[in-house]
Amino acid sequence: MTTHFRSPLLLLVYFLTLNSCSIKPSVRLTLSILTEQQQYRMGGTLRLETRFTNSGTQSFYVFGDELCWNPGRLLNIHVFDASGKEVSGHSDFLRDCLPPPPSRDDASRFIELEPGSFEGFAENFDVRELVPEPGEYDLVVKYKSGISKQWISKYGGPKLGALTIWTSEYPEIASNRLHITVNP
Repeated sequence: MTTHFRSPLLLLVYFLTLNSCSIKPSVRLTLSILTEQQQYRMGGTLRLETRFTNSGTQSFYVFGDELCWNPGRLLNIHVFDASGKEVSGHSDFLRDCLPPPPSRDDASRFIELEPGSFEGFAENFDVRELVPEPGEYDLVVKYKSGISKQWISKYGGPKLGALTIWTSEYPEIASNRLHITVNP
């Protein structure tokens, strides 16, 4: 009789384990971009909206000062031509922010993202800043936090240390591919 109950009992334990695993809180950040239109002129302006969405099941914080353009770190825009080759436009200036680290126990510069909520901003780009010539292009934005768990534990203080923060230990995230056409 014990053998008859062992299999169903093991099966019940297996399903309970699966169920408990699936309801554990998760930290997940999704990045998306959109524009008001799909066609632009070389001398025009492209308004790019960037959204950071908490697509997980647990609230967490992002360092708000990092949500700015910085080639090579933080928030980067990548442009690919019709053949898939990465290209760049021409600009008289470099969009480069380097925010100072937060002060000890200062959570005021962090943005809380509850499950399903998002933080977003829009920025205007001169089309020539993004692409070298008229054509078909895909835009992708990537984000990698510049603040580490080690920095937080060493310099952040107990208040920051108690928060769940999106740090550099999380993988770089990439947005959707946004297709645009640029005419002369």
